[in-house]
Amino acid sequence: MSSNELKYIELIKSRYPQLDLSKIEFNKTDGSYSDIAVVNNEVVFKFAKYDWSAAYLRNEADVIRFIRDFITLPLPDVELIDQNVSRRHYIKGSPLYRNILLKLDYHTQDIVARQIATFLNQLHSIPLKKAQYAKIGDSQMNRTREDWLVELETMQRKIFPYCTDYVKEYLRQIIQPAVDNEEFFKFQPALIHGDLLPNHILFDKTSRKINGIIGFSNAGFGDPAFDLGMLLDHLGENFIKRMHKYYPISPAYLDRARFYAYISSFMWYRDVCDMISTRDFSRFQIPAKDRDISPLGTFSQVVEGKQSKK
Repeated sequence: MSSNELKYIELIKSRYPQLDLSKIEFNKTDGSYSDIAVVNNEVVFKFAKYDWSAAYLRNEADVIRFIRDFITLPLPDVELIDQNVSRRHYIKGSPLYRNILLKLDYHTQDIVARQIATFLNQLHSIPLKKAQYAKIGDSQMNRTREDWLVELETMQRKIFPYCTDYVKEYLRQIIQPAVDNEEFFKFQPALIHGDLLPNHILFDKTSRKINGIIGFSNAGFGDPAFDLGMLLDHLGENFIKRMHKYYPISPAYLDRARFYAYISSFMWYRDVCDMISTRDFSRFQIPAKDRDISPLGTFSQVVEGKQSKK
């Protein structure tokens, strides 16, 4: 057991002396800015890894406290117990892996699409004045057109030395339509999740429904298409089309979501290039990203199913 883990255990004991710590699991990789301890699959503690990352824990607690009255899906009841530590109840479920999603029957996939669409509808429809009164700030993903122009120029400058001509042209084809259209990044701000990846959408394999949404560290005001873009990036456009029945998506909205989905990988590559130049890989993590490709074994299952009907 590491010194940090021992320190975390002592802190938990000091605050909750009656809590049974016979089963405690540490996760130091899933949280970008925090270490996670799960006690008896009942209570979750998050510890800020850095002094500056404590702000993410505070933001998550503030946002969830405010949006709880507007959202029907279960949310963690986050409580700050120290400047750098938060506590919440454990929500049962597994990340909504695309492979799991695509192996579900059509009706169940539609239920999941409707649950996520309803969540986004409720979150993005929260009155901004109420959120401002609750002192909710901007998401870190909230950027103006000028911000994006600077970001895209910086990104190309940093990653092009490591790109083939094919990749350079591939990136230009993503960027150019957004740069040429002065109205492209025009949107009505909404309260967004800001990090709606599959590992923050907890799916219960028993009930075959979404059990809750977590990971609100980056939540705040921003472009609602960004949330859709993260879903599009990992779960695919066919799934987004299912959601469209329950969450209207305009062509301009969808194009911004596509841009955010495409550009996310290159933003990560930019960070890797910074690590290369500084030789600091302390925060290096390898991401996993799905595409609109069927899970392994899907075709054979279909064939077997057809043969069994004959």
